[in-house]
Amino acid sequence: MPEQREEWMVVVRRRLAHERGNLRTVAREAGVPYPTLAKISSGAVTDPRVSTVQTLFDYFESHPEHPQVAH
Repeated sequence: MPEQREEWMVVVRRRLAHERGNLRTVAREAGVPYPTLAKISSGAVTDPRVSTVQTLFDYFESHPEHPQVAH
């Protein structure tokens, strides 16, 4: 796997874990089918298409992470 793609995957997997409760929204807004997103998020797909990783990376880059609020 090329180094850049590995870096993208780290970002994508971290953000998918952070957005776990919002995967349907992420799928709709990013234009990635929900079943694909769910499989990547769960680890069922370990080597997704480069185009899918790029799409998700670009989506997350344009949607900054919101800090978690401690209660």
